[in-house]
Amino acid sequence: MLGLSNQKDLLVLSEDLLLGEGMGRKCYIDPEDKSLCVKIASQRAKRSAKREINYFKRLHKRGKSFEMIADYHGDIITNLGSGNLYELVRDHDGRISKNLEHYLALDDEVITFSILELIENLRLYLKKEYILFSDLDMDNILVKKINEDDYKLMVIDGIGDNNQIPLLEYFPLLGIKRCIKKWDKFKRGVTKKFPDLTKSIKDFND
Repeated sequence: MLGLSNQKDLLVLSEDLLLGEGMGRKCYIDPEDKSLCVKIASQRAKRSAKREINYFKRLHKRGKSFEMIADYHGDIITNLGSGNLYELVRDHDGRISKNLEHYLALDDEVITFSILELIENLRLYLKKEYILFSDLDMDNILVKKINEDDYKLMVIDGIGDNNQIPLLEYFPLLGIKRCIKKWDKFKRGVTKKFPDLTKSIKDFND
């Protein structure tokens, strides 16, 4: 649920809760709610983190689906400074979901075919909901096991537009051009490591 958490109590984060670091932010498991994670932005990254949060809030107001995006759940004060709460993507068995590269690196024909279908589902979802993205890569797309037979992709970072003035949200023709460019970059990242998939991922606007 979108909103502010109770900021009266300081949330204590320790290094054993650290999930990873990137884009100027560190990400920790929330010790009080295992379904959430806490992102702590460096001083330099605070402005871009704020832009992302504002974009998430606008998506909520517009009634957009968060089916394939790890949602924002508010802000919290921690021993490491102010933090932002996001959904922590876990499989049905409670384990933290693994990223896209992990599954493609298994080099299993059946698994790879399934992953390609999930990538296509993500492309269609981003187009249908008109979700802007600035930095899709294999590290920030997780494969969530819904059950033993069903999976879906979840984007955990890189959602929104880097521009200070969110013009692309209100001019879809420009926004789609940006999405095409960013999706092409994502495709190049995948096919650089997995050349056999070059013709298997559609262009964004197909």
